[in-house]
Amino acid sequence: MLDKIQQWLANSKELTQISKDPYKSNFEYELKLRQKLVYSTQSLEEYEVTFEKAVGTYKLMGQNPDTSSCYIGTVEVEYDDVDQSLIATWYIAGATHFAYGMKVSSNIIVFNFAYMDPDENAHTGLVAYTFLSPQIVQGRWIEEGFKGEGIEELRKLDDNESDYNDNHDSNFGFSLN
Repeated sequence: MLDKIQQWLANSKELTQISKDPYKSNFEYELKLRQKLVYSTQSLEEYEVTFEKAVGTYKLMGQNPDTSSCYIGTVEVEYDDVDQSLIATWYIAGATHFAYGMKVSSNIIVFNFAYMDPDENAHTGLVAYTFLSPQIVQGRWIEEGFKGEGIEELRKLDDNESDYNDNHDSNFGFSLN
């Protein structure tokens, strides 16, 4: 499991390296928090996620399928008692994406997301999040109309931690998620 966590950190470092001003400092700050987290993580066993454990706010660092553009933001995961499913809401550069999710294995939750772009065009896709520990989540996503997959590396925020930004570093006009 530690090798997967090390890959999560390596991906976060790569995203920080390709980020651009004026958002680079946000990536660098987040990377420092992630390095501290990995240093304190001792998990050797596969983590089993439950809906209750998945609920929370996560800081995300992501990369679009073109591999040259990245973004930073948050995703909030909530449990819907009525549908007995998870609901996710992403906040990236003022854009909001919504999704319903379900658990597909002991440590993987998949979300079907949708959003409207600035031209009022609907977009849909899937994201699979692998929970490596209570705070470390590795994601892969695909979106209708785009070749390849994107990545999202998530860090769960502590209950007393607030998000420090909602910025985006990308070539505008390309998919935010």
